[in-house]
Amino acid sequence: MVLRHSTRNFVPRLDFTTTVGHGSGPGDRERLGLRGRGPTAVITDLGILRPDPATAELVLTNLHPGVTIEQVREATGWELRTADRPAVTDPPTAAEITALRALKAAGRSAA
Repeated sequence: MVLRHSTRNFVPRLDFTTTVGHGSGPGDRERLGLRGRGPTAVITDLGILRPDPATAELVLTNLHPGVTIEQVREATGWELRTADRPAVTDPPTAAEITALRALKAAGRSAA
């Protein structure tokens, strides 16, 4: 399942945090003794957002085919930064679609 990009999901301020992510910015994970780089991308139904290396702020780096920057900004609860030239996400290949459908079918049969 892909996250629906809306102002309900991408709010300007969180009421509570269930996972650290990048905390309040670069260096928080290390200060807390957490391993790993933290989230490297957020994939939604409109595009892909990646954390800025200097600030950890999410930046729109990719648009899915047919989606505009304005659509993504309207669906975001804060002033969304964008890459200078967001790339357009490649559509899935036939093999990827087949694999995804097989996973979906397997999930239904396991339930």
